[in-house]
Amino acid sequence: MGAFKDVIRELRVLARATPLDKEILVRGLKAIGRSVGVTGEGIEDVGCLITSDVGLAMGSGCSAAKNAADLILTNNAFEANINAIMWGRNIYHNIARFL
Repeated sequence: MGAFKDVIRELRVLARATPLDKEILVRGLKAIGRSVGVTGEGIEDVGCLITSDVGLAMGSGCSAAKNAADLILTNNAFEANINAIMWGRNIYHNIARFL
Protein backbone atom coordinates (compact mmCIF):
# COMPACT_ATOMS: atom_id res chain seq x y z
CA MET A 1 0.00 0.00 0.00
CA GLY A 2 2.94 2.35 0.68
CA ALA A 3 4.16 2.19 -2.93
CA PHE A 4 0.61 2.79 -4.16
CA LYS A 5 0.35 5.94 -2.04
CA ASP A 6 3.69 7.17 -3.39
CA VAL A 7 2.54 6.69 -6.99
CA ILE A 8 -0.90 8.15 -6.44
CA ARG A 9 0.53 11.28 -4.77
CA GLU A 10 2.62 12.04 -7.87
CA LEU A 11 -0.08 11.13 -10.42
CA ARG A 12 -1.20 13.99 -12.68
CA VAL A 13 -2.74 12.40 -15.80
CA LEU A 14 -3.84 8.84 -16.51
CA ALA A 15 -4.79 7.85 -20.06
CA ARG A 16 -6.36 4.72 -21.50
CA ALA A 17 -7.75 3.60 -18.15
CA THR A 18 -10.55 1.10 -17.73
CA PRO A 19 -13.63 2.21 -15.79
CA LEU A 20 -12.51 0.09 -12.83
CA ASP A 21 -9.05 1.72 -12.92
CA LYS A 22 -10.70 5.14 -12.93
CA GLU A 23 -12.95 4.28 -10.00
CA ILE A 24 -10.08 2.92 -7.89
CA LEU A 25 -7.89 5.94 -8.62
CA VAL A 26 -10.65 8.49 -8.00
CA ARG A 27 -11.46 6.95 -4.62
CA GLY A 28 -7.77 6.66 -3.71
CA LEU A 29 -6.96 10.24 -4.68
CA LYS A 30 -9.99 11.61 -2.83
CA ALA A 31 -9.04 9.55 0.24
CA ILE A 32 -5.73 11.42 0.47
CA GLY A 33 -7.40 14.79 -0.08
CA ARG A 34 -6.65 15.40 -3.76
CA SER A 35 -9.03 17.10 -6.20
CA VAL A 36 -9.97 14.83 -9.08
CA GLY A 37 -11.33 15.46 -12.57
CA VAL A 38 -12.46 12.57 -14.78
CA THR A 39 -13.42 12.39 -18.44
CA GLY A 40 -15.84 9.69 -19.55
CA GLU A 41 -18.49 8.93 -22.11
CA GLY A 42 -19.90 5.48 -21.44
CA ILE A 43 -22.37 4.02 -19.00
CA GLU A 44 -19.49 2.31 -17.19
CA ASP A 45 -17.92 5.73 -16.46
CA VAL A 46 -20.95 7.06 -14.57
CA GLY A 47 -19.66 5.97 -11.15
CA CYS A 48 -16.36 7.80 -11.42
CA LEU A 49 -18.00 10.85 -13.02
CA ILE A 50 -20.22 11.14 -9.95
CA THR A 51 -17.44 10.36 -7.45
CA SER A 52 -14.93 12.83 -8.92
CA ASP A 53 -14.84 16.50 -8.01
CA VAL A 54 -15.33 17.47 -11.66
CA GLY A 55 -16.84 15.05 -14.15
CA LEU A 56 -16.36 15.85 -17.84
CA ALA A 57 -18.54 13.97 -20.35
CA MET A 58 -18.00 13.92 -24.08
CA GLY A 59 -20.90 15.27 -26.14
CA SER A 60 -21.14 12.03 -28.12
CA GLY A 61 -21.36 9.99 -24.92
CA CYS A 62 -24.42 8.25 -23.53
CA SER A 63 -27.10 10.28 -21.79
CA ALA A 64 -26.35 8.66 -18.40
CA ALA A 65 -22.74 9.91 -18.55
CA LYS A 66 -23.91 13.39 -19.57
CA ASN A 67 -26.39 13.49 -16.68
CA ALA A 68 -23.70 12.38 -14.20
CA ALA A 69 -21.11 14.90 -15.40
CA ASP A 70 -20.54 18.44 -14.21
CA LEU A 71 -19.43 19.62 -17.67
CA ILE A 72 -20.27 18.33 -21.14
CA LEU A 73 -17.70 18.86 -23.89
CA THR A 74 -19.83 19.43 -26.97
CA ASN A 75 -17.10 19.23 -29.58
CA ASN A 76 -15.65 15.88 -28.34
CA ALA A 77 -12.09 17.20 -28.30
CA PHE A 78 -10.03 16.59 -25.18
CA GLU A 79 -8.30 19.91 -25.83
CA ALA A 80 -11.61 21.55 -24.94
CA ASN A 81 -10.84 20.64 -21.29
CA ILE A 82 -8.02 23.16 -21.34
CA ASN A 83 -10.30 25.89 -22.68
CA ALA A 84 -13.01 25.02 -20.16
CA ILE A 85 -10.52 25.28 -17.28
CA MET A 86 -9.13 28.55 -18.63
CA TRP A 87 -12.58 30.13 -18.97
CA GLY A 88 -13.68 28.82 -15.56
CA ARG A 89 -10.62 30.32 -13.89
CA ASN A 90 -11.17 33.63 -15.69
CA ILE A 91 -14.79 33.78 -14.56
CA TYR A 92 -13.81 32.88 -10.98
CA HIS A 93 -11.08 35.55 -10.87
CA ASN A 94 -13.39 38.21 -12.35
CA ILE A 95 -16.09 37.47 -9.78
CA ALA A 96 -13.52 37.51 -6.96
CA ARG A 97 -12.20 40.88 -8.13
CA PHE A 98 -15.71 42.29 -8.34
CA LEU A 99 -16.61 41.19 -4.84
